[in-house]
Amino acid sequence: MTVDPRSVRFEATVHPAAELTADVAQLAADLDLDRVPDQAGDVRVLIDLDEVVRLLDQGVHVHLQAAVPVRPLDADLIMGDDAARAWIEGQL
Repeated sequence: MTVDPRSVRFEATVHPAAELTADVAQLAADLDLDRVPDQAGDVRVLIDLDEVVRLLDQGVHVHLQAAVPVRPLDADLIMGDDAARAWIEGQL
């Protein structure tokens, strides 16, 4: 089975190598990576193969947790203009 690398992203945790002195969370932010909350306090990112290579080049250990297929956002999750206005007015 061949998978197109553009059709998948990886949920991963990133950890500093012993010789890395930079803060991994700050490095992920500097590289503009998509970060997601992690209950264990790890730095969890959603990355593609190119970003895996960038992290490895920076001396970061990357632990892949899951492959996540790339697909369009479910249209039911997108708030329309009228609903957004009503929500904002309700907050004010």
